[in-house]
Amino acid sequence: MTIKDIVSGLITPIMIIATSLSYSVLIFSGPMAEHLSIGAGFALIGAGLTSIVFAAGSGLAFTIAAPDSKAVAVMASLATAITADLAGQGHADQIGPTVLAALIAGAMIVGVTSYVSGALRLGRWIRFMPYPVIGGFMAASGWFLVSGAIRIFAQEPLSLKLLSDIASGRHIAKLAVGAMIAIALHGAQRARHPVAFPAVLVACIVATIAGVFLSGMSPDTARAAGWLLNIPQTSLNLPLPWLIDRLNLIDPWAILRFSGQYVALIVVIVATLLLSIMALEVETKNDIDLDHELKLNGLANLVAGVAGGNVGTLSVSRTFFSYRMGARARGSGIMVGALCLCPLVLGPAALGYVPLPVLGAILLQLGATMLDEWLLRGWRRMQYADYLQLLAIFATIVCFDFVAGVGVGIIAACITFAVNTSRIRLIKHGMNRSNFASRVDRPNYDTDTLVKFGEGIQILWLHGFIFFGTAHFLLQHIKEALAKNAGACKSLILDFGQVLGLDSSAVMTLIKLRHLAEQGQFKLVFSSLSPGVERSLRKGGLLEEGDDPYCGVFPDLDAALEWSEDLLLNASETPDGRARTTDEWLKAELGDDSLFEPFLSYLTIRKLAPGDLIFVQGETGDSLYLLSSGRVTILLRTPEGKELRLRSMLGHTLLGEMGVYRGAPRGASVVVDHPTVVYQLTHAAIRRMETENPNLAHAFHKFVIRTLASRLDFANREVGALQR
Repeated sequence: MTIKDIVSGLITPIMIIATSLSYSVLIFSGPMAEHLSIGAGFALIGAGLTSIVFAAGSGLAFTIAAPDSKAVAVMASLATAITADLAGQGHADQIGPTVLAALIAGAMIVGVTSYVSGALRLGRWIRFMPYPVIGGFMAASGWFLVSGAIRIFAQEPLSLKLLSDIASGRHIAKLAVGAMIAIALHGAQRARHPVAFPAVLVACIVATIAGVFLSGMSPDTARAAGWLLNIPQTSLNLPLPWLIDRLNLIDPWAILRFSGQYVALIVVIVATLLLSIMALEVETKNDIDLDHELKLNGLANLVAGVAGGNVGTLSVSRTFFSYRMGARARGSGIMVGALCLCPLVLGPAALGYVPLPVLGAILLQLGATMLDEWLLRGWRRMQYADYLQLLAIFATIVCFDFVAGVGVGIIAACITFAVNTSRIRLIKHGMNRSNFASRVDRPNYDTDTLVKFGEGIQILWLHGFIFFGTAHFLLQHIKEALAKNAGACKSLILDFGQVLGLDSSAVMTLIKLRHLAEQGQFKLVFSSLSPGVERSLRKGGLLEEGDDPYCGVFPDLDAALEWSEDLLLNASETPDGRARTTDEWLKAELGDDSLFEPFLSYLTIRKLAPGDLIFVQGETGDSLYLLSSGRVTILLRTPEGKELRLRSMLGHTLLGEMGVYRGAPRGASVVVDHPTVVYQLTHAAIRRMETENPNLAHAFHKFVIRTLASRLDFANREVGALQR
């Protein structure tokens, strides 16, 4: 360790011990005040052990862990509820053991859930926790800290009676001192120098103690009056041995009645850990493994719980302090944890001189900062809907408890998700065959037909999760599109390649699409269905087994589009119009029948079987080919050795022309799918044609240019449509 690590390790415990004691005073107040010595041990054990475990195993060596104010607010709420319940039943002797058992159980539960979450690698899902839910819990925790601070100052819970007493002049001195200390601590925290806060904290402790003794009060009088920590001066009782001696006084049913508070405790701890890690990632410019930190958080709380300590987690403020002090070694955090345990060894004598107004001021400063951060600043930086959710959760927790806040948070998150999801356009793109084609190159006359009657094939790319609201939007969109082109649609393709899933209500809505297909006499074509989505559509009755007259299912969009193109061509052309011979095709492309016979003299006819290669990727492009009949596939071999299907080509089209005209090696291979006949035209034959028959060469080059221009024009329209 360096000197900076040592200095940080010596100063940081001052802040952690002070805040831990303020937390114990908050929890162990009212009827629990007689067990404050147990509470002090409970807080210090949690602070020391969680800090040691985090320092030993965290992804960032300089991290500091400690009891967290938000979690303490939940624990205080749990303790208050159990205390009131048992006191109402007249079981005052059971309050201390039952509350302590519930608090230790909280640390154990947080430990198990955190570790399991990290082991199952749920960290990436925790990052999806709604921000307003986090804000509502944080703001409510701030409120409980502020009210707890007032209770420490006045030695009684916040109520209308207490407000009346304050208005009449009671408790003014301690409230004023506490407020001034809180303001001083707040100013120190805003200061840039890392030592400012601990220095001001120590100065406030010394000044308050000096003020108490200068006023003439004895230590016992000051403790009785609420100026000093009223803790038994014999010894600090260790929580676990004390609890084991009183196991018979624990009321497990009281703990179970308020066990819902543990859900809130888990939410607060996980949210705090998430926000702390995000802040540390920004500050240190490091990526932190949230799953690892979750497991470490679980281990730290299990260790603390087994030892009878308080729940804790990564402390971003203490870690920032350590980091800015220059600490980089794990030894600094281990030293912090060891020093936090020292009061257990040294005894409580010194703790009896800790000023209560300082402890209350720490809570007041923390709580006011949280209220300002989430309630006041949140109004300016959050959207109105999110801020209203935050207020609803905050008000629910303050008026009822954290359990009710969890329920409201879940409901608010579900409603928000449903509303926001419904705003997302289910249709990512909408095009037709006029501007989007399959990966099948067809003869120019077929291509012209498909462009001319392209409205007959409607294509919709869907994405996201489909539920009732989005499915209804899809249905309305399709109805409007069909109404604009009444009777033109022959195939409606729905691509589910980016659909995450759908619910039963969406299936019921989509069945109406089948009814539209039956009424409009068009095919409803589904592509890229996941097994789960296809199963849901079949179970819901949208898809029929076997030969479905109205619905088709294809593995991908290209297959669906090729099938739809064939269907449209059969419906748009007469049989005679499509049965064009190769001779007729070439005569039409050359533009003069007299050029046809001379053209044949330059061609070599090749008959190929399935699996034959017309040319191979990388070889010299010395020939182009006129596809007379059959079908071929263009394959691209990647540097990794994987073959990708780029396109398929049918009869009466041109291939291999790029290699000839550019003089470049073949960019892909062409393999024969079905028995195929091609007319080969070599580069030498083209040069000979240009010399011997310039008119024929001119007509042929125009044919090639026309073919390439047609492909380029369609590609441009496809890109333009995708950009809309």
